[in-house]
Amino acid sequence: MLSFDEKSLEKRVVVWVALSELFLDTDVTLSYDYIARTCAESTYTLAELKEILESEVAPACTTNLLSVAGEWASFDEEWLTSSILKSIRAKDKLSADLLKSFKNFGFKSYIQDHWKRLEVIILEKRTKV
Repeated sequence: MLSFDEKSLEKRVVVWVALSELFLDTDVTLSYDYIARTCAESTYTLAELKEILESEVAPACTTNLLSVAGEWASFDEEWLTSSILKSIRAKDKLSADLLKSFKNFGFKSYIQDHWKRLEVIILEKRTKV
């Protein structure tokens, strides 16, 4: 199980907030620059960022895409952090794994499509620095 000290949690939350934009009920491509800039400025590798997206952010946020009246502006940072930490703590439980699989069912390609595009932008931003 992942554990975070205060400083590493602060770094992680910044990335969680940015990546959560992919799960808003709006045209998320408009947020690509913000998401890519935030990810590019982080110390995480592309592989780590993809893992954070798939294993931490997606399980907490995917249900918003299923909601009739989903969140469209932004997720509350406190709610997002709490939901992700709760999901991480529950990871060892079979029911949590089954729920994660259900939440990501059908959304794997959704996440992958966005990630492929974001990866290119993140790399471009990192090479400009």
